[in-house]
Amino acid sequence: MLRAPTIYVVFWIAAVGLARASARLQPPSPAQQVREAAATPNGFVYVPGGECIIGSDDADADEDARPARRLFVASFYLGRCEVTHREYQRFRPSHPIPTGYADHPVTNLTLEEAAAYCRAVGGRLPADVEWEKAARGTDGRRYPWGNAFDAGRCNLLRDRRRPVEACAAPGVRRGLRAVGRYAGGASPYGALDMAGNAWEWVSDAHRGDPNRRIIRGGAIGYYERDARTYTRGLEGAGVT
Repeated sequence: MLRAPTIYVVFWIAAVGLARASARLQPPSPAQQVREAAATPNGFVYVPGGECIIGSDDADADEDARPARRLFVASFYLGRCEVTHREYQRFRPSHPIPTGYADHPVTNLTLEEAAAYCRAVGGRLPADVEWEKAARGTDGRRYPWGNAFDAGRCNLLRDRRRPVEACAAPGVRRGLRAVGRYAGGASPYGALDMAGNAWEWVSDAHRGDPNRRIIRGGAIGYYERDARTYTRGLEGAGVT
């Protein structure tokens, strides 16, 4: 498994009423959705609360993705793009930016390093179900853009026979692209690069094991199944 996950940053809506709505497992009213959407921070997308499909009944889906089921997920904001080296350096000035990679996703971060960045900017890592809802919407689609795979909408390995080599610059991999290059791969809420480019940490442990953490989205060097919205990768919390 690629040892270079990156992160999305999530902000909760700063409204007391959100917790009450979540507790009742009711979506926000149309008027509340308008207010919440209007308050979306710059650089983020709004994911309104409500039910969505999590998991899959695909015959080749991993065991822990089956069966498909409906879950309620409360409203939240998600970063539109993967966090870049430029953004991470504002939080940690000592972070080196490889030449030409300022707007590429920052990789080689541990789970705690990613979580620390999120806390510093007033947010947190997304929960596993939040990431999945943001990636696929409410209709249970297989990829952020729909049910049919389209290699032109994401940054994955095109040819199984072509290996992905490590880049000479530290902290990056050959083939990684700057964030937001695949507008056609946007999720139903407008989040980008949720399929391919670099793995993303979420906050959940796999089956409650704190040493087995979930990563999402696939990455350059991986294949079609890794980019599906319901597929999970696993890494140790201290791995980068």
